[in-house]
Amino acid sequence: MTATASPFCARHGKCWSILSNGIIAALIVLALLPSIALGKPMWNTVNKYAANGTLCPPQDNANVECPAICVYDISNCPQQANCPDNQQLCHDGKCHDDCTDEINSNNPCFCGWKTKHIPSQAKSLIPCQLLNNVTISKLYHWEAAAQTRDACTFEADIKNQSDFGIWRDNWPRHGSSGSGYLGVWAECPTKEPQEMYTFHEPMWIAVFSIVFGFVALLGIWYTFKLTMQFFIRRRSQISSVHKANSSSASLSSSTSAIDAPKNNKRTPLIVSDSGGKHSASGAASPGQDDSDDTNDLLSDDIRLSGYKNNIFGTVMTWLLLLLAMLWLCYLLLISADYYGSAPNTPEGKSCIYSYYDCTLNTQTFIVMWCLFVFLVVTVNVTRHHLRNFFRIKTLPHKGNFVCVEHKIEAEIMLAGRKNPLVDAVHRIVEVGKHLLGWDWQVTTCPLLTTESGRRYFTYQCTRFVFDEKDEQFAPYSFSLGDKNSDFTEKAIGLSSKEAATRADLIGQNFIEVYVPNWFKAFIRQITSFIALYQSLSMLLFYYDFYWQVGVVDTCIILFAFSFNMVVRKLSEERLKRMAEHDDYLTVRRNGEWVELSTRELVPGDVIQLTAGMHMSCDCILICGNAIMDEASLTGEALPVRKFPVRVDDTPFDPMINKNNQLYAGTIVSQVQPLSSSSGDFLTDDRVFALVRRTGTASDKGKLVRKILFPQPVSFVFDEELKVVLSILVCYALFCMGMAIYFYQGSPTATWLYGMFCMLQAISPLLPAGLVAGQSMASYRLKKKKIFCVDPQRIMMAGKVQIFCFDKTGTLTKEGLEFYGVKTITEPENANDTATFDEFNSDLLSSKEALQKGIASCHAVTDLNGQLIGNPVDIEQFQASQWILGKDPKYLDRIDPPEGSSFGPLHVVRRFEFVHARASMSVAVLDEATGKVHVFVKGSFERIKNVSEASTVPTDYDDACNRLAREGCYVLSVAHKVYDQSLDELRNLSQDEMESGCAFIGLLVFKNMLKPDTNAAISELKAGSTRTVMITGDTALTGVYIARQCSLIPPNNTIILGDIDKKTGSLVWTNVDTEEEVNDLQPLLQQIGADGFPTTELAVTGTAFRFLCETEQIAPLLLNTRVFARMQPNDKVHCVQLHMERGITAMCGDGGNDCGALRAAHVGLALSDAEASIVSPFASSNRSIMSCVELLIQSRAGLATSFANYRALILYGTTMTMSKLITFYHADSMSQDMWMIIDSLIATSMAITVTFLPPAKKLAKYRPTARILGPEILASVLGVVAINWCFMACIWVWTYRQSFFRCHEFDSSTVDVVKWWLLGDNYEAAILTYVIIYQFINNGFLVNYGYLHRRPWFYNPTLLGIWASLIIMMSYAELGPPSRLSCTLRLNCGDPDVLESMGYKPPSMHIEPYNSPIGNNVLPTYAKWTLWGYSIGNMVAANLWQVLVVYGPMRNLLRRRHSLRRLKLKL
Repeated sequence: MTATASPFCARHGKCWSILSNGIIAALIVLALLPSIALGKPMWNTVNKYAANGTLCPPQDNANVECPAICVYDISNCPQQANCPDNQQLCHDGKCHDDCTDEINSNNPCFCGWKTKHIPSQAKSLIPCQLLNNVTISKLYHWEAAAQTRDACTFEADIKNQSDFGIWRDNWPRHGSSGSGYLGVWAECPTKEPQEMYTFHEPMWIAVFSIVFGFVALLGIWYTFKLTMQFFIRRRSQISSVHKANSSSASLSSSTSAIDAPKNNKRTPLIVSDSGGKHSASGAASPGQDDSDDTNDLLSDDIRLSGYKNNIFGTVMTWLLLLLAMLWLCYLLLISADYYGSAPNTPEGKSCIYSYYDCTLNTQTFIVMWCLFVFLVVTVNVTRHHLRNFFRIKTLPHKGNFVCVEHKIEAEIMLAGRKNPLVDAVHRIVEVGKHLLGWDWQVTTCPLLTTESGRRYFTYQCTRFVFDEKDEQFAPYSFSLGDKNSDFTEKAIGLSSKEAATRADLIGQNFIEVYVPNWFKAFIRQITSFIALYQSLSMLLFYYDFYWQVGVVDTCIILFAFSFNMVVRKLSEERLKRMAEHDDYLTVRRNGEWVELSTRELVPGDVIQLTAGMHMSCDCILICGNAIMDEASLTGEALPVRKFPVRVDDTPFDPMINKNNQLYAGTIVSQVQPLSSSSGDFLTDDRVFALVRRTGTASDKGKLVRKILFPQPVSFVFDEELKVVLSILVCYALFCMGMAIYFYQGSPTATWLYGMFCMLQAISPLLPAGLVAGQSMASYRLKKKKIFCVDPQRIMMAGKVQIFCFDKTGTLTKEGLEFYGVKTITEPENANDTATFDEFNSDLLSSKEALQKGIASCHAVTDLNGQLIGNPVDIEQFQASQWILGKDPKYLDRIDPPEGSSFGPLHVVRRFEFVHARASMSVAVLDEATGKVHVFVKGSFERIKNVSEASTVPTDYDDACNRLAREGCYVLSVAHKVYDQSLDELRNLSQDEMESGCAFIGLLVFKNMLKPDTNAAISELKAGSTRTVMITGDTALTGVYIARQCSLIPPNNTIILGDIDKKTGSLVWTNVDTEEEVNDLQPLLQQIGADGFPTTELAVTGTAFRFLCETEQIAPLLLNTRVFARMQPNDKVHCVQLHMERGITAMCGDGGNDCGALRAAHVGLALSDAEASIVSPFASSNRSIMSCVELLIQSRAGLATSFANYRALILYGTTMTMSKLITFYHADSMSQDMWMIIDSLIATSMAITVTFLPPAKKLAKYRPTARILGPEILASVLGVVAINWCFMACIWVWTYRQSFFRCHEFDSSTVDVVKWWLLGDNYEAAILTYVIIYQFINNGFLVNYGYLHRRPWFYNPTLLGIWASLIIMMSYAELGPPSRLSCTLRLNCGDPDVLESMGYKPPSMHIEPYNSPIGNNVLPTYAKWTLWGYSIGNMVAANLWQVLVVYGPMRNLLRRRHSLRRLKLKL
């Protein structure tokens, strides 16, 4: 790994200078922000025209107070003062005995303003004597000022009205002569100019001292940091020059400056037992640890930087956190001051820190909130770099910490066809991530030192040790050898010194999974980006008299946080239990057996195996036999017998020699010491193994590491969600623009309402909504005994297009049934060949040699009375009726059945079955005759090759193929009598021992389908899922089973591809006619009724490899149904090829399917182990119907997630629609109404949507995975358009109603910042009546879509809530004023007004209505009309979903304009 520097690490200091500049700019904005918060409709004059177009009736005989006339010279007054005797005109415009300062301070020419706010021109004004009130017979409110001025002009006897101007717009002249106005009318502005800070207040002095003090310290720190790093860089350069002069070898990292990026790739170091050290580059030898899974940590996409702690930097870190906390406290103090709850606040007062001006308080909060958001976002963006910014950068091996930056590209799943918009947004996001440094995963690891002084750090559970020679960090591994004798020679174990050295290099044999405690888990949850977004939103809610809704939303958010936290922590604890293992065992150190902790094991150690022992590392068995339970690792249901490696020079291949290897995570069920052998095995009274790999280098460790540090996966809906969020941001900005347009002259109200609108348009629950169905599906799968360790894969399972199956134990029953044998008659003449006898189902009546071969050629052993081994071996042995004897003299003793004339057999040598060879062999000593027999058993192709040609019947292939076509599993057996000594036998290789054998017969088993295989395959095909068989069995048997379970459609021609052994060329043969096919294309072009070829292909493993090597597999892949004789690596490659064509699932029973199960998009292991990590899914119900259930639940989960997504989008669009309408009228729904919408309607409907059960069967079509696809867009946009149309119609109708016109809400008379005063009017009531039903209906609409979920009426909880809400709101709307309606401030009014209208007021306290008419009770006809509109709106939206989105229109469009999907023959 190259020690390089991150460019971002060098740049992120700019964020803090931006922070300081932002603070200064924001304070300037604060000074410019003061305004009066007023709003009024833009496109109509309130209360001017009635419904019939005439003017609204005026106020009759209105008694109006005249404004004062203000002049500089009293002589300019239109009338001379007329005061009683002994009184004089004072500056309050009235006559008094004495003009005191208190009286004069009430000068009407000052408009009641504070002295500092009075314009300088007005300070010298004096009032004329106040005029009497005037009576205006017809007062129209829209021109009340002009009418009042005219009436007062007449009252003042002013001859020329133009001689008098308006206060503040005009100012009078000085003196009684000259030009200009004589005086001005004191028509004062609605509100006095608000207070403004001098910024000398103690509060601001404290703020400035803290903020600018921190900024100054930040600058000092940054200068200090750069200076220190400069000197470190200089010392590094000088040191590298000295080393270059003293050595001809160039160093790779120390010669570079600490900021210079390096690109040279560092390979892991392989340490051999001989003490040599080399890199792992180049081809690995068979025995080399070439499966080390740290390759992803050794690429050029890893950068290292070193950092040293500094006390100054540490203090600065804590000061930054303290600053954030103080800022939050300041925001809370401003909020408390707004509510009058700040310390030392007088009774009934508020906003004391802003001169009792709450508008100034609001503006202060806005600016400080924005700065706090900037601070929080900056810290969040740089959170992984933040602590290192306050450290001194140095060389990686010189610091206290190593900053590891790992560039990981996310894999995009389900992408399908390209979408230019998605691609464009993806590129923009990638550019943004690059600029922010988010394209590198940053982890800071402490640099530690071992007892021997080696420096290292641990990253992703892998230890990286500093190599003093190369001066680089790299992981180490150990090569124990590449042949069997290399391992057996190490039976003496390690010395303590060597073990300590290896422990230094690779670390402890322990996979530590960090699980935070509950407090830290909660902190982790609430500091996520979504949590911060929600928390910052809640600050706004709590401030703006929206605290009731804030409390409800906070409870919901905390519940969601807690739920996610508990689920995540429990999952981590389960993984911790699965991954961590610490125990004591017996280890050979310094030639003696000692007890040590499993943590102390290193490669090369020799450990003793005991029954019940949990393996903590990967080992090679070197002495004795062992029975292993591998269910938790591979999914293998039955225990597996393991054999020791031989004492020979046979190359050791980890993939081939699986029977000699023990794996971490498995359990030792039984051990069998080997006290004697013929010399090819080590013997001892203990069973022991050589430790090969430890920690995350073990197979279990690799799986755990992949779970802990998975490859980032981005599903197509994640990519499209970015587009949706971009659109919503634009939509939110549009809403903000509309707020600015409607609330002209009120930036404070604009900002507040615009922010609320943006927060509700961009729901922070959108990402959570997309995984809601996933969580429910996981829960339902668990109830079906299908366990999931990777919930993200549930979404992929919902889109599976191709399902691959193993045959034996998956499609067919676990075990094979013995069917019979087919022996031969040996030729009488040397030139003749043997011939087959008749098929014999009675094994005991068959020939002696075959009986002995069947009884002995296997690896079956006994575990507490249960036979353990390969299921075929067990069935074979049971059919022979022989029994395993006790106290074997050699490897095994096999006793004949009672009454038999045969003597016991002793297995003196055994070569276990290996998939690559497709055979096994044994050498047995017949106790009765003293002869040594060699038996070879394997596939009929393999045995034919090793047998003497004269002993193989001419119709051998035909006979085997005939049996395979009948669904039989065929094994062949060969035999010879070995006439040399046992000592000589020990030195023979397997090929030498098997040479010269004669074929003696066929061993035939029946492969029976599981009872439900046919039904499961039929359901999968009905669900548009292609099914494929990938088996290690023969091709003809595979074809037979494929036909039996309808994998291959009836009456289809099957062409088998295989390699001709003589010519080495690919040959295609008709399975039924056995005729060779020279050209496939004409057959593949014969199209059946389903639109696909009527010819299916089957290939053997050799043919498959040939097609892959010659690149001919691609056009034939989706025409091939059966892949036979596939080795484990072939299965992986086959699955990967299918994955390139579509979403692919693999189902197997573990064992040799593990690689394919892990490689597939969706792997399902039919395993009894709940905690199996062999694949994302494991079913303890070993039925193939688990595959169907997985797809049913996953499709339902995907559909549910998208239903929740639509509900949230509809919630946001409906909410913003209501906001836009309230922007126009400058009104709002009541507080309680908002609480019902946010806490009751939106939450309950979103939760109950997930309760709809999945469909009983798979539908023909898969659910969409595109949130920008036609289904989702039509569903959402159609409902939005319908809602807008009905809303528009309702307002058109409303403005034509006589009860409404001339009783409209005049928002210019109130402060629109105080939104809680804006709901007691007809506009807010009408909006509520309509919008509430839209909210209620949104949750119900997404309940449709019965293809993958049950019909909507199977969700009684949602139906109950939906109906209850409709009944409740209908009663509140249509009934008389009641406790319910008055609580909601709907259909209610002041008690006296209600009595005057003929209603009985409810027995509850009703806050006075903020409305001139004192109520918002609509006429009865209007209530029913609005209710009818609302119900019609709901019906129209439901019909759109039923008829268009999911009904006949959809089917019609699907037939005419089908989407471009992968065409698959099912």
